[in-house]
Amino acid sequence: MRKLFVLLGLAALAAGVAIPAAADSGRRGHEHRDRCGDTRGGYEVIFDGSRRCFKRWRYAGGASMTLRRDGTIRSGPGAPGLGVLWYAARPYGDFSLKLQFRDDAPEAGARANSGVQVRFPAPHPPVPGCPTTFNGSPITDAGAPAWIAVNCGHEIQINDNPAGDVRKTGSIYGFKDLDIAAARPVPKGEWSTMEIRVVKQHYTVLRDGVVINEYENVPGVYLQGRPNDPPSEARGLVGYIGLQAHGAPNDVVSFRNVRIKDLSDRD
Repeated sequence: MRKLFVLLGLAALAAGVAIPAAADSGRRGHEHRDRCGDTRGGYEVIFDGSRRCFKRWRYAGGASMTLRRDGTIRSGPGAPGLGVLWYAARPYGDFSLKLQFRDDAPEAGARANSGVQVRFPAPHPPVPGCPTTFNGSPITDAGAPAWIAVNCGHEIQINDNPAGDVRKTGSIYGFKDLDIAAARPVPKGEWSTMEIRVVKQHYTVLRDGVVINEYENVPGVYLQGRPNDPPSEARGLVGYIGLQAHGAPNDVVSFRNVRIKDLSDRD
């Protein structure tokens, strides 16, 4: 009988362990009602929690992203450097992207750092005009490919930490930043909804239905504090969308319900 209890305990423990995407069973949580590729209200589901949908995405760089049995994608630590999970099925011009995210930083009192990256070239260096650098210094760790998304796309920040990085959730990272009050933070462990609308060079960010940031991407502007990296005009009118893995032990963010509406044919 004691042996039976031990075996049951080990099985319960195994059921709660995070697993790599390649080994996931593909089960979706009960909250995921729309299936991969479905369109509702003009929005196509590009991540529904299933393994089939996850196969449309690719990964570049360090850190990690895993598909979990509850139907979420979760960022976490891994090889040194940044990582980006990008939707490789197609690039987008003008669009509205909606998703849910949750800060799951494991340490008590800590908050996570991540982001949504948009309109970047496929992260397969070398990419002409898009160096894998930080303020001009070459990135030499495993995260180098992910810097294609940083230097030639815009990142919409996810960070509800009242301390640390001054750029909080909803910031157009380094180009139009928000403080913690403007970010409308929620407690760790609660889901929040983000919508990113990009039309021509105008960016609008909504959090839980409220507009928190707007930005016009004009030429000749450099990311604050990094004048030796590509300026604003390196961010084009068409590119891929992705989810950032920041890589530190507490940079654990979960994502679900990713949907996108193509607005490219609209005036």
